[in-house]
Amino acid sequence: MRPLILFLLALSLGAQAMAHVTELAVLRISEFAEGQYTVSWELRPTVDGNAALEPIFPDHCTYDEPQLFCGDRGLVGQIGFEAIGSGQSAALFKIRSLEGQTSVYTLTPSQPFIVVDQIYDAEGWAGISNIVASYVRIGIGHILLGIDHLLFVLGLIYIARTPGMLLKTITAFTIAHSLTLAAVTFGWIGVPETFVSAMIALSIVYIGVEIINLRAGRSTFTLRHPWAVSFFFGLLHGFGFANALISLGLPVSAVPWALVAFNLGVEIGQIAFVLIVLALGWALRSMRVSLSNQGPAFAAYTIGSLGAFWFFQRIEVLLIL
Repeated sequence: MRPLILFLLALSLGAQAMAHVTELAVLRISEFAEGQYTVSWELRPTVDGNAALEPIFPDHCTYDEPQLFCGDRGLVGQIGFEAIGSGQSAALFKIRSLEGQTSVYTLTPSQPFIVVDQIYDAEGWAGISNIVASYVRIGIGHILLGIDHLLFVLGLIYIARTPGMLLKTITAFTIAHSLTLAAVTFGWIGVPETFVSAMIALSIVYIGVEIINLRAGRSTFTLRHPWAVSFFFGLLHGFGFANALISLGLPVSAVPWALVAFNLGVEIGQIAFVLIVLALGWALRSMRVSLSNQGPAFAAYTIGSLGAFWFFQRIEVLLIL
């Protein structure tokens, strides 16, 4: 599918940056006395070595890092971040009340401020809906910013060849990464993050080799049964999703909701990517755009080269550790 080449060109522009990096900031606010809070960063991405975000609290609150004092009124009013969007795709406030109730609020460049009128109980429907909405957005952002995951899915689209096989292949990938995502999140199994990242990169190299085999007319197990290989590597990619989710932190009283919401967000982002690729292919065919015969080989070597670059980059970190 030659239109995939255009996507590879766009994706390769970001190859020098570490793939699989979530541009997300997470600020935790914990109440330790009535109207008094401790503020700490769980994730605080930087730009050129400087802090990319500064929190903004209601006017009646006094912020002297890491302490926040809001008096009898509590943390009620407008909260947000300065300069959101300059280095992050989204930022989270995770607010824990004195009673142990937690609320999660997601801010984006299009919504840099929110108004907090009360701290909802995470077990109540208001709190659950807030958590679900937040983690769905996180899941979408994670998959769309994960160039390595997208390259692998791109390769699957290429080798699947028919709509029916593509559906089976993507479904197998979804089921597999959902299984390992849940297993790691609930603590049933665990794999070192650096090892997983290196193996994810190696899976991209593998899919690039299979594209070459397809163009050469060879018959391999992967090309005959892409759904089986997709399932196997999907288990691996699920470990990567789980490590990202755990690094963000989960609301203790609503782990299942956050897990399901994050996975749903990943699926929404993945389906959107597949549909965009297919739509681009249909549009170019409709316009009878003719691309070079060397396009498929270029696509395969681009996928494989990026995967190899990330593999050696990540295996170096693993060996140092």
